[in-house]
Amino acid sequence: MKLPKKLSGNKRKTEHKKGKPAIPPIDYELGDGYFLASEQKPNGLGGYATVNTGLYKDERLIRQITDENGQFLNFPGILHGKWEEELRFPFRPIVRFTIHYNKFRDNGLAEFFWMVQPDGRYWADDDGFGMENDSEIVLCAEFDQTGKFVTPFHLPEK
Repeated sequence: MKLPKKLSGNKRKTEHKKGKPAIPPIDYELGDGYFLASEQKPNGLGGYATVNTGLYKDERLIRQITDENGQFLNFPGILHGKWEEELRFPFRPIVRFTIHYNKFRDNGLAEFFWMVQPDGRYWADDDGFGMENDSEIVLCAEFDQTGKFVTPFHLPEK
């Protein structure tokens, strides 16, 4: 899976909550002035989740995709499959780990990759203790330049 380049400068201002330093946003360029901006937040599972994701055109917010907790705001659904049998936790339409994007293509669509479950190494310490047999599960959906998902989440083609 090809990952996009990170923008060198943030195009939006990060609001600071009183008494808490702001986590710098993560911005991914999608082409033609579009970019996705997200923030990292502890996921309660020993790592970070990419949350508060929005699609921007220049400096204008087009659509908020996930909220500050990683919950999808307009979840397009999923294509069911054998991957569901490998889930460690019950499925929920919430980002608990990472997300990645590919730029808009000629058809006006971009890909949104969502890690639903990391592989078993995620649970291990530096010595390998705690490693599980979990399979990595990444789902993909396409979205348009209005930030609307046009396909349900599904396993990406290899």
